[in-house]
This record gives sequence, structure tokens and C-alpha cells, in this order.
Amino acid sequence: MKRVLVPLLVVSLLFIAHTTFAQQCAKQCRSDCKSYLIHTEGTAEVTGQNDSARISVAVVTEGKNLDQVSSDNALRIKAVLGAIKGLNIQDLKLETSNYRVTPQKDYKARPPVIKGYEVHNSVLVTLEKFAPEDLSKHVSQVVGEALESGANNINHIQFYIKNKEPLEKEALTLATQEAIDRAKILAKAAGVKLKRIASLSTRPTHVPPRPQMMRKAAMDTEAAAMAPPIEIGESEIRVQVTVAYEIE
Repeated sequence: MKRVLVPLLVVSLLFIAHTTFAQQCAKQCRSDCKSYLIHTEGTAEVTGQNDSARISVAVVTEGKNLDQVSSDNALRIKAVLGAIKGLNIQDLKLETSNYRVTPQKDYKARPPVIKGYEVHNSVLVTLEKFAPEDLSKHVSQVVGEALESGANNINHIQFYIKNKEPLEKEALTLATQEAIDRAKILAKAAGVKLKRIASLSTRPTHVPPRPQMMRKAAMDTEAAAMAPPIEIGESEIRVQVTVAYEIE
């Protein structure tokens, strides 16, 4: 029995030693592989002319009687919609974006009592794929007609680019080339050679268009004074690319 157990014991010990050695080698290999990489980043910013806009137009009415306030608001928003549609701007889109009724309370009373109501009705006007001059003109027309026909609040005007794909591709190309160029510079400075790309990733950092805020328009103010020529500006797209090169 002893002669049988001894060879088995030796084989077991060899197997354990071989397994431990293999695990250590794998661990060492992973460690070494990480040390033979160069990581670089590239960033690109590309700007493009805005060709689209969203305009938030609102009618806000107040009063003691909710039915009267709501009715007044409905009539005025209907007039606003009719005036904007009457501009006959191609592919113009209209949709209700927000409707709310807010009770106005007298907090000096105990307990507080409702003294009136505010009705807020917002409409989103969308204009897309226009030349710069046309977009600026149409936005100014929409704002002017809205105010003249009964709107008393222009919440914001937001300009943007409808199709950002060409700009994103351009930014990706520039950012990737920058990351590769940096890797080449690092390799040359360190006296090593680039072997191949081990990994390549990107992270879009698109900068959202900034809304152009406009002050609340007084109901007795002439609309022409509230709708000056509008600059549509540009949008910016940023892209970051990370590359890892194996070196030798």
C-alpha cells in the first residue's frame, strides 16, 4: 500500500505546483501586458451653423373666476395659433407643450384661501432645415405674430442643427488622428516602437444648444418692439477618443 501511495502523492504535489506556477505566470503576463501599452487621448471640437429652432410661446391669464380665466386663455391661444399658421411657413410644426392651472392663495388668511387662478398655456413652434437668413427671419416673424395676437410670454428660443451626423464624423476623424499622433510622439520620445492598436474607444461630449431666454412681454407693449432681428448662431460638437497601442 505504501508503494502505491507514494507515487500518487508525488503526482499530486507536481500537479499542485504546476497549477500554482501557471496561475502565477498568467498573473505576471497580465501585469506585463499592461506595462507594454501606451494610452493617449484626442479631442476635437467642430462647429456648424444652426438650421433649426424651437420657440416656446405662452399665454398666461389670471383672474378670480376659473371658468372665465380658462375661457380667456383658450380664446387668446387660439388667436396665437391662427396668427402663426397664417405666416404660411413651410413645414412649421405646432404642439401644446405645457398647460397648467395654478391656484393663487392668500396666505395672510388663516387658513389660507384661494383668491384667484393662473392659467398657463404653452405652445412649441418648431422650424427645421432652413438657411440662416430664412431661419432668422421666420423666428422673428413667429415671435412678432405671437405677441401681437395675444401671447404674453416667450419662454425661450432654442437653435440647433437638425442633422449632426456629418459634424460628428468630422470630429471623430480629427480626434482619432490626434490620439494616434500623440501616441507616435510618446513612442518616439521613449525610444520604443508602436506595434498595433490594442483598444480604441470614443466618448461623445456634445454640447447642447443654449436656449435664448426672452423676457416676459407686457400685454400692452407693441409686438414690433419685442421681435428684433435674431442671430441664430452656431452649435458645437465635441468628441473624445482614447487609443491604447501595444509597443515593442
